[in-house]
Amino acid sequence: MKKQYNMNTRYLTIVAILLSLFSCTEEIDIPLDSTYARLVVEGAITTDTTIHNVKLTKSGDALMKDLYQPISDAIVKISDGTNEFILQENIDNKGVYETEPTVYGVPGRTYTLNISNVDIDDDGVFEVYTAESELRGENPIDSIKFVYDDSNPDYGGWMVNMYAKEIGGGRNFYLMKAYINDVLVTDSTHEYGYIGDNTGFNGKYFDGFQVYMLNKKKKDEIVESGDKITIEMDGINEGYFNFIYDFIQEYNPKIPIFSGPSANISTNIVPKDKAVGFFAAYSVVRCSGIVSFKK
Repeated sequence: MKKQYNMNTRYLTIVAILLSLFSCTEEIDIPLDSTYARLVVEGAITTDTTIHNVKLTKSGDALMKDLYQPISDAIVKISDGTNEFILQENIDNKGVYETEPTVYGVPGRTYTLNISNVDIDDDGVFEVYTAESELRGENPIDSIKFVYDDSNPDYGGWMVNMYAKEIGGGRNFYLMKAYINDVLVTDSTHEYGYIGDNTGFNGKYFDGFQVYMLNKKKKDEIVESGDKITIEMDGINEGYFNFIYDFIQEYNPKIPIFSGPSANISTNIVPKDKAVGFFAAYSVVRCSGIVSFKK
């Protein structure tokens, strides 16, 4: 009995020491190196007839006071090889360049973004940046249905199941977004969790395939009876798919915590060593339905 007591005491002592080590806190100043500035590009053209925009900013060092540095007075153009759209800077939102509201993209065409009259490195010489993005074909949606799933208490909500014929013709990539009463709930790139390709479905029918889950734990995804739910299916290209995937990987916490260092997020902005971001071209198809249930 005495031996057992000594072993227990020793065990508790070791645990106490380990806990004390992990509970220690100390302020450590880590010097962060500087790097050269880069042009940051966020822009897209879609099959929607609407105002499309390209946002231009300038990167800076980590923990800098003014993270948002808009780039004004740039010359921004989008071309499909036949038509050229000149974007104008929004006078109330510096660094955001917009098309006319009548502009729309055409599936099958490749769109080129051209940015000039900018001097990101402040050396007195203007630079030119370009990007190309193929606009993939539209995939019509026949209908959507809603099924409530509460099997997981931590991740329950309304499943949105889609019925549609996949357009086929090779490997296609898709990004799914959701609206509740015409308000976009998938409004940030890190929320683009519903992306994928047509592996296993090439040219086949999506017969009630789950494409979204409206999570009851998220305040902006709570659904009431009578709400209008809209699913948007974006036909994206492989380059944009890779950009979104890379972005989400870098945004989310590293698991395990001692994972390898981060890699640069892919980009289609050229020159790649002087710019980050992405210019996307994609098709847009939407389908809506009304949720009805008894409380």
